[in-house]
Amino acid sequence: GATVPIPTMDGTVSLKIPAATRAGRQLRLRGKGLPARNGTRGDLYAVVSIQVPAQPTPEERKLWEQLATKSTFNPRQPS
Repeated sequence: GATVPIPTMDGTVSLKIPAATRAGRQLRLRGKGLPARNGTRGDLYAVVSIQVPAQPTPEERKLWEQLATKSTFNPRQPS
């Protein structure tokens, strides 16, 4: 998991992303969206996008390879 800054109409807020969240998941920020006619605020949705370095360092590459050998996760197998 991680905590990331999310820009909103009222300024930046921190959004806690749970561990093992998959790319494409929508996370709701209640009351941080557009104003409604009755004065309340709608919800703002953040869509998770996983980013990886375009040019990983040799140390990062080595760590990823170590994780791949120890993990039982298979990204090609449907969950």
